[in-house]
Amino acid sequence: MICTRKQVARVLLLGLVLLLVLAPAAWAAGEEDELLQEIKSIVEREYVEPVAPEVLEASSIEELFTKLGDPHSGYMTPEEFENFKIASSQEYAGVGMQLEQGEDYVVVVKVFPNTPAERVGVQPGDEIRAINGEDMKGRSLEEVASLIRGQAGTAVLIEFARPGVADPIIVSVTRENIHLEVIRAEMVEEGIGYIKLDTFTPTAGAEFDKALEELRGQGMRAFILDLRQNTGGYLNAALDIGANFAGVGEPLLHVVGRDNRNVSYQSLTKAMDIPVVVLVDDKSASASEIVAGIVRDTGAGILIGTRTYGKASVQTVYTLSNGGGMKLTTARYLTPKKYEINGIGLVPDQIEEDPDKQLEKAVQYLQEQLKKRPRRELVITPEQVLWNGEDLELQPAPFTAGGQVLVPLRAMGELFGFTVEWDGTNNQVLASIGEKRLQLRPDQAEVVINGQAHRLTVPAVRDGKVFLPINLLADFLGASCDYNGATKALTFRF
Repeated sequence: MICTRKQVARVLLLGLVLLLVLAPAAWAAGEEDELLQEIKSIVEREYVEPVAPEVLEASSIEELFTKLGDPHSGYMTPEEFENFKIASSQEYAGVGMQLEQGEDYVVVVKVFPNTPAERVGVQPGDEIRAINGEDMKGRSLEEVASLIRGQAGTAVLIEFARPGVADPIIVSVTRENIHLEVIRAEMVEEGIGYIKLDTFTPTAGAEFDKALEELRGQGMRAFILDLRQNTGGYLNAALDIGANFAGVGEPLLHVVGRDNRNVSYQSLTKAMDIPVVVLVDDKSASASEIVAGIVRDTGAGILIGTRTYGKASVQTVYTLSNGGGMKLTTARYLTPKKYEINGIGLVPDQIEEDPDKQLEKAVQYLQEQLKKRPRRELVITPEQVLWNGEDLELQPAPFTAGGQVLVPLRAMGELFGFTVEWDGTNNQVLASIGEKRLQLRPDQAEVVINGQAHRLTVPAVRDGKVFLPINLLADFLGASCDYNGATKALTFRF
């Protein structure tokens, strides 16, 4: 049984923040000058803004990207490109570190839990000075990553420089097949769930939905989304997660490309109706800023932490005729309210520099919000009905038919505070709360909710009482309705 539905409307399928595109092979592969012309052609045609003539006059690939001056664009050799594609997946043979390009050396920005890197004590901020005795100064991110990855079971010798530590740190790390568990979910206080998202992988949206369902089953009425140290990932995943915080028809993102190739994304689902806090810091970038921007602009919640990184650009990845690849900035994005954050970042509603106090502040804020919100939660299982955690003898009792749970309409009105009346003139039941309206004629297999007709596949009357499928009741009230397949519990919150 499906009680909620998430869907994101995309005017144009841009796909991923890192989108693989086949570049036209107008020249034979293998000739450096022909490869340079191939790259120039793509850069001139697709770069996010018009390219200066001196960039296109470059005599080498390295000179071209140096003159372009975009740290997010660059060329990858065939070997580097293959390693890049491996690293973009959730499974690879490596040591479990996330890296970024530093001034002279590549720097560790994240160490994933339960990986070889964590076990040997690698820390965020460590600079990679040498690999297997070879100096890494001036090496690209892709070069360093390709040297660290290798066959599972083999060892790689890495020399690190750690801030505040005088002597170099040299460790031998045995590579493993790494599967990144990018989401961790738990209840941190009564009624408050916590989701830590490490990166936006292709499956992050589905994993996020699963985590939400599990937390709701544990009584979550508010939650914290932790995007600290999350440097981004796939655009589709960010939109799937961000759609939880925007109502039907509300914008999620505006992508601004070259020559007015602009795209807007909208949500086709209802926003979550629970208090939300998003934790951010100076490493929260790209896809993280998309989600945080949605939460801020829609008013779904608040941001706590420090100013975000400010990377609001979209990179397309092209496969070149020689088997190599090229990352190129092809668009920039604006938040739902069309704020520009590239190079600026998002300023949190509550600024807190101390990482240990950020989570504490989030919990305190949500506890205050929950005190202001009366708890109205109905849980239906095959054995019992619970109202706000207490046993409830609901009469008439709910029943299941045609794969749906049906609940007594008048009893629901008493619980959730909406009126239910009989219109004898038109032989119909009328329900209302605020501006929301429901009309149901027992002699017709149809119910009209807020002006929209829904066909009933199960009779609405049983033993003289009017019943309604609980998913339609959720549509009427704008409530959440979630089913936990493991416990067979249906939770309805309004």
